[in-house]
Amino acid sequence: MGLFGFGRARKLQDLKVSDLKKERLTQEVKQDQLIVRIRHAQEQHDGLLESASEPGVTDGEVDAAAYKMGQVNKTKDRAEKDLQEVITRMTVIDSTLDIIDKKQELEKRGIWKKINEIPEEELEAQLQDLAVDRKESEINLDRIVEVFDVDRQAVQSKRSADVRRSRDAILKMRGRKSGTGDPTPASSGDEDKTLLLNDKD
Repeated sequence: MGLFGFGRARKLQDLKVSDLKKERLTQEVKQDQLIVRIRHAQEQHDGLLESASEPGVTDGEVDAAAYKMGQVNKTKDRAEKDLQEVITRMTVIDSTLDIIDKKQELEKRGIWKKINEIPEEELEAQLQDLAVDRKESEINLDRIVEVFDVDRQAVQSKRSADVRRSRDAILKMRGRKSGTGDPTPASSGDEDKTLLLNDKD
């Protein structure tokens, strides 16, 4: 399929800046759509929880609300997964553009050639690692050199640790949310699922 899905591109030098920028715009549109979908799911979940927890609600009504909440959770989970993939792709594209922008400096240090000798899958993994450090600012030259001038096994080990830390943080937040005392029974194996939405507005 090519590096990050870009046709026949197998190396960094095969990627076109115009294609990268176009793809980033596409991902931004997807991000906005997914955020709307997640917020809508949050509103549905809250409405069901509120109505089902009112005094006088029958067991049948509680069961029906619980089932609907389970379906909403599944929709929200899929949207969150897709959103994370979109965000990751955008950040990787930004990191890739940073590297291409510093091509001349990297050539002087002998790193540009080394980057283009890395196998496709390993290159994708290292670009993803670099994206983790990027955040909102441009990656400096020394950091690029550091990432691509280290042992590959060490890089992969660091990536696995980052994933574990992210997962632990997610589970911790879910634990706090599930401790709110929700009286509504869940169904279809969704007992531990709660809707998480950090409103960044």
